[in-house]
Formats: sequence, C-alpha cells, structure tokens
Amino acid sequence: MRAFLDTNVIIHFYKAGLQNILFEFFDEGVFIYEQIRNVELENHGQDVILKVDSDIAAGRIELYTDQKLKDLYGFSLKAKLTLLFKLL
Repeated sequence: MRAFLDTNVIIHFYKAGLQNILFEFFDEGVFIYEQIRNVELENHGQDVILKVDSDIAAGRIELYTDQKLKDLYGFSLKAKLTLLFKLL
C-alpha cells in the first residue's frame, strides 16, 4: 500500500517518534508533495523538518514535484485544483 502524507500526519507521527510505522505499513512507498515540504513544514513543522529531510535523503520518503505530476498525469496538481475549483 502507498501513503500520500499531509502536513498534520507528518507532524504528528514525527513528533511522537512513530514515523517508522509509516515505512513498515506502507510497503509500496511514502510520498509527500513538494509544497508540503517547502511551505507547510517550513511554517508549521520546524521541529520535525530535519528528520523528514533525512528520510527523504535516505529514500524512505519520495518527494513529489510538480514536474513528476506533469510527467505522470499530464499537467500539474495546481492546474487540476484550479480546474476543479472553476467547475465547483
């Protein structure tokens, strides 16, 4: 199974020291979107960001970039969300 983590999940698991549960349970990968790393964790997760960066560097977490999303799905997540909000 795969996990795409949001800011709150990252902060709670890392603050509790339970991040290894994520890597053991989600055997197909743990992923975060680059904006969560670059904006949300910078603003709200300063106490866990070094540990998250270490897990990214070690390959335990895969960082999803806009380019990767474009390559996989044809256009960026931001474009998809913009289109979704226009449809609502």
